[in-house]
Amino acid sequence: MTATLEISDKLYTVKEWLEIEKKSEVKHEFYYGKLIPMAGESKQANNIAGNFKRNVEVQLFEKGFLIFDHDVKTEVASSNIYRYPDLVVAPEVDDEDDYIVKHPVLLAEVASQNSRHRDRVRKRREYFNVESLWYYLVVMQDEMLVELHSKREDGSIETQWFTEPADIIEPPKFELKIVLSDIYWRIKLKD
Repeated sequence: MTATLEISDKLYTVKEWLEIEKKSEVKHEFYYGKLIPMAGESKQANNIAGNFKRNVEVQLFEKGFLIFDHDVKTEVASSNIYRYPDLVVAPEVDDEDDYIVKHPVLLAEVASQNSRHRDRVRKRREYFNVESLWYYLVVMQDEMLVELHSKREDGSIETQWFTEPADIIEPPKFELKIVLSDIYWRIKLKD
């Protein structure tokens, strides 16, 4: 029996999970005491996330934000849900914990055919329960499509879709301009 199978049969505390994560070769998301092993991502998804990060990192750093990818945990529901988003943007002052981002302002997931529904529905709902969150992006890895979900002042969510290479994503609270073709730079998409 592998460590992953043994882990999946027990409910853990956050403290136990954090200790396991420090030693484990496999990352696990924490969901109400259950540890959910993370599948490795495709090279395509990794390149898309890298392109996004490269295009916004310096601009965000100059505005007082840090950007993390893949291996940094994010608290989604205090002591109940912790995820590993593909990208996390947080204010530099989010330094309560060395391993967990607790006040993200932007989260992004690179979605595959298998994760598309979970990323668009379940994670969107979970992520917007985070009080500090302003934006959630879902970036498709098999077609040129980015969904920008923005929290309005009244708490409602507005969604915009970007599908053309020249489309510009402009999250206003960051004063950023992200050209869609830059996210998909050197990415081979299906016809």
